[in-house]
Amino acid sequence: MRSRTDTPRPDQGARHASAPVAPDDRALLRGILVHDMRRDLRRHLRPMLAWYLLFTGFATMAAAPLTTWSLAALLHWIERPLAGEFDGPAGLLLALAWLALAGAFAWFVVMLQQTGMLLVSSSLGCRYRTAAAALAGMLRRAGPLAVLAALQVLAHAVLALPWLAVGGALYVGLLGDFDPYYVVSARPTALWWFLGTFAPVLALGLFLHATLYFRWLFATAALVLEGLRPVAALRRSRTLTRGRHLRIAVLVVGLALGVAAMPLLVTELYDRAATPLLDGLPAHRALVNAGMVVYLTLYAATVLGMLFLGTTLNALLVRALFHRLGGVRGSDAIEAAPRRPGRYVWGAEAAFLALALAQAALAVISMNLRSEVTVTAHRGASTVAPENTLAAFQAAIDAGADAIEFDVRLSADGAVVVFHDSDFRRIAGDPRAVVDTPLAAMRDVDVGSWFGPAFSGERIATLAEALAFIDGRAQALVELKPDPHNASALLAAVLADVERGGHGADVILASLSPDLVRAARTAAPDAQLALFANAALPGTARRTDFDMLGLNHLQADVRAVADARRRGYRLQVWTVNDPTRMARYMDLGVDDISTDVPADAVRVRDERTALTDVERLLVRLHSWFRR
Repeated sequence: MRSRTDTPRPDQGARHASAPVAPDDRALLRGILVHDMRRDLRRHLRPMLAWYLLFTGFATMAAAPLTTWSLAALLHWIERPLAGEFDGPAGLLLALAWLALAGAFAWFVVMLQQTGMLLVSSSLGCRYRTAAAALAGMLRRAGPLAVLAALQVLAHAVLALPWLAVGGALYVGLLGDFDPYYVVSARPTALWWFLGTFAPVLALGLFLHATLYFRWLFATAALVLEGLRPVAALRRSRTLTRGRHLRIAVLVVGLALGVAAMPLLVTELYDRAATPLLDGLPAHRALVNAGMVVYLTLYAATVLGMLFLGTTLNALLVRALFHRLGGVRGSDAIEAAPRRPGRYVWGAEAAFLALALAQAALAVISMNLRSEVTVTAHRGASTVAPENTLAAFQAAIDAGADAIEFDVRLSADGAVVVFHDSDFRRIAGDPRAVVDTPLAAMRDVDVGSWFGPAFSGERIATLAEALAFIDGRAQALVELKPDPHNASALLAAVLADVERGGHGADVILASLSPDLVRAARTAAPDAQLALFANAALPGTARRTDFDMLGLNHLQADVRAVADARRRGYRLQVWTVNDPTRMARYMDLGVDDISTDVPADAVRVRDERTALTDVERLLVRLHSWFRR
């Protein structure tokens, strides 16, 4: 049985297709669109909700795991388990290819969801039958949609190559001789020349990408509602949007901004209006737990409702624009529905509510109430004394830090020295490269005056001197900073210094390079190892043998903590200097916090240790909303 549809009569469709909207009709067009969307929203709200729940279940059980598994498999295949650790031009191309593939996967999932929304909004059937039929229709079109997604992402990737090449050439020409960290922190004149020169190129590139995006905005609708093949759908969208890109962009971007603000407004509303109500509960763990389960369930349902409303409005806007600009829907947009579709949709709704309740309960039960998080002083207490110096290490010990992180490099004569940058420009105004400077010459470099007169004359320490100075008063987290072609020599020299001083039990070796971490495991099977990363896909750490993962704190979430627990390594977040964020990561359950202000982290940890379990639960809820 086919569902009834609101397909326009042939004469209406022809009239829409042959009567483009004139520039003078902008206000009328906006009024018609608002009218159309309000009408469709009243008519299709429940079918849309049924579809949204079905698709959420489908995406959770099939699309998201398949996407994550595929991208993780690719990273393992190319021996790069963590995103962002690609070296050299070949590595950069691999990274761009990986990003393009990730974008294609993500865009494909978005197109699948939009397909169901378009099918539902083009039918007058009951909500259960329509939603179930839309799922079948989406699956039937999955192949052409995948081709369409690949074509669009490939076109954007090709379009990006010229401005990326120009940006790369400008960077090499203007900033290639500088250490990247020096560029970021010191902001030399060359950086402003680069930004000023590249900004117009980037603006032009983004304008072209936006033009291409809006030119192909109706490609999915043309494929789904008119039954066109992928290439023909792209051409159809180009025809419908010709000369109207700006007006379409204003409508679409305006709606997108409103949709993006919805979850933020809900979170702010709950934090300011609802969260304080929990403070009035009796100080009893069971009552507080029950209140939080109900609270988080309601919050999750509200956020989901806002996301559903935003997704629905976007789909209805695209459909309204598509029809008003001449698009016509075929009579076979909705295929025959499965028998008794209501069972599937009611089951999806019940399963979703049960899952939301279970997740809320699990979130409360698993809330981290412990205070065993350790504090690592990043390059020592580097806001109190100059970084990577013995003075900073002493300040970190005085602050109560559990570990001190510092960087090491090789000198020209093979000595392991404690230094971060590849040259002395940022610290001492000296352009010489560390790898080209003998240790004896480094002894004359003043690495303290830049920080303050009190540290004038502070000198570069060797790894052996740093370990002897720390002398077990804190753990030493030694990050290896190899220069091109000396990674093996640096690793061998570091291992020799650690063994010679008998500091093995108090040292963790770390690196941003998975290859170097693997080499360290082979060379020293008993050594403690840490891998630092800017970002990591869930599950991609399984091929690199390390004891701790140091993750950029902006990438840390519940999933990262759960992955660390499941795989048996410690999770560190870096570099966290805001006490509110420190508290949030402690609540999240991370094992270590790396910070430039260890005294603040120790204070926050001590304050939370003094709280009762009930107080800690409520504090965690507050910090969770302020993330």
